[in-house]
Amino acid sequence: MRRAAGSRQAPPRASPDAGVDSGAHAAYSTCMRHLAPRRAVTVVALLAVVLIAGCATLSLVETIDSLLKQAKELLDAKKYDEALTKLAEVIKRDATQWKAYLYSALAYIGKGDWGNALASARDGLTRAPDGAARTEVAKALLDGGRQALSRSDYNGATSLLSEYVRQQPGDWTAYLDAARAYLGKADWGQALAVARDGLSRAPDGAARGEIAKALLDGGRQALGRGEYQGAASLLGEYVRQDPRNVSALLDLGKSYWNGGDRTQALDTFRKVLELAPTNAEARRFLFGN
Repeated sequence: MRRAAGSRQAPPRASPDAGVDSGAHAAYSTCMRHLAPRRAVTVVALLAVVLIAGCATLSLVETIDSLLKQAKELLDAKKYDEALTKLAEVIKRDATQWKAYLYSALAYIGKGDWGNALASARDGLTRAPDGAARTEVAKALLDGGRQALSRSDYNGATSLLSEYVRQQPGDWTAYLDAARAYLGKADWGQALAVARDGLSRAPDGAARGEIAKALLDGGRQALGRGEYQGAASLLGEYVRQDPRNVSALLDLGKSYWNGGDRTQALDTFRKVLELAPTNAEARRFLFGN
């Protein structure tokens, strides 16, 4: 059937979902317009927090470095207590700073406080990041042990030097110094053990000669104190290194004789006569004339 002329065409019927879609889109757009500034503010705030935290960390690192530098300057000026105050602050802030323990050990060595020096050095050794750092801490132990030895503080010397040789077992000179420290304490057994370790590591005859001389001196020291067993052990090791030393053999024979070991004594005096047939002391012990 034909439409009448001039009649209007009916508008297309709207989909029932069209209003919903357009409304949701409008609402989403409005929401995003409101949220966008807030998101920007949040991002800026987070960036600010990260930046502040980074600056604070950088500031802390710089402060620790500055404290370590100040402590080293105080050490060089022999202001040991002031240096220790700085170093305690470093350790409080970051207990992994191995140089703080190294410098603390050096400060305690400067004060002659061997016990705290040893404790600080051990802490530094456990925190040292590599072999070079451990060697640096170990050297402080060696220097401290030698300082203690030069002051005749034999307990301090033996503690520091013994720790050093545990860290650096190839250094024969440290065994020599440790043996001297034990001799100073009249600890003949430890002196002998350490000297033997040194002899096994000595690189040449000159080095072995130095260690042997310490044994001879220690043996005579023990003999002079009437400690005949200690004297015999030290002198016996010495004559194994230098079996043709007549005076050392005589002292060894006397150590055996006065210690009650007459058989060993007489055998030793016979060796003296083999080297020096007219030696009056050996003849007197052997023949009574």
